[in-house]
Amino acid sequence: MPQIKEHLKWCMKDPKRLSRVKPNLTLARRHLQKSEYNYIVLQTLEEHDMRDWALNAGFYAIYHCFLAILAKYGYASRNQACTITALQTLIAEKAVTLERDLIAQFDTLDPDTHASSSTIRASRELSTYGVETSIDLGQLKTLKELILTVQRETIRILAT
Repeated sequence: MPQIKEHLKWCMKDPKRLSRVKPNLTLARRHLQKSEYNYIVLQTLEEHDMRDWALNAGFYAIYHCFLAILAKYGYASRNQACTITALQTLIAEKAVTLERDLIAQFDTLDPDTHASSSTIRASRELSTYGVETSIDLGQLKTLKELILTVQRETIRILAT
């Protein structure tokens, strides 16, 4: 937790990274809608065998869920690592009940965890900046299952 606290301090030093704002359930719901939209985009890209970009759409489907949760609790984030830190802080403070594993599958601040298993963020970066256009179907299936789980959890969190 000390690493998270220090990172949160760093994030909060610049509003272009992370800032406290008035909690906004309307904005939170709009982020959830964007997540649902991105899931449809993922499916459309997958149908057209454009799996590398489907992975990108899936990444943002999850990320918008995380932004929805932050909006509900009064955070505005413009930095992916700071988004993760703010979520982990809310979980540690018991403001949000969300499995840390869902966040870890998306991204992690722990270099040891990152080295041993690929995160959604790492996979997205490879598909975006790499030259491969094919993505393992199993990886895409796992991503879609994760999106649906995160979306269900986000709906639950926004309703409480």
